[in-house]
Amino acid sequence: MLMELLYRLCNIKQPEIGKLLGGIDYSAVSQARKRLQNKMHNEPEQRKRFIQLQNKLEQMSRVKI
Repeated sequence: MLMELLYRLCNIKQPEIGKLLGGIDYSAVSQARKRLQNKMHNEPEQRKRFIQLQNKLEQMSRVKI
């Protein structure tokens, strides 16, 4: 989920995500994102968890300090 959230919310490209996560190749990042997308498509509970996490992170980013 982290890779997908970094991609969606932070506008970080796959090669950079791979570097941030310990030198993972961008193609491995792509494959992991595709697996998650397929899982979310086939498992409503997984999609619900992802959306809840995404919404929570978006709310946190709007909080003014």
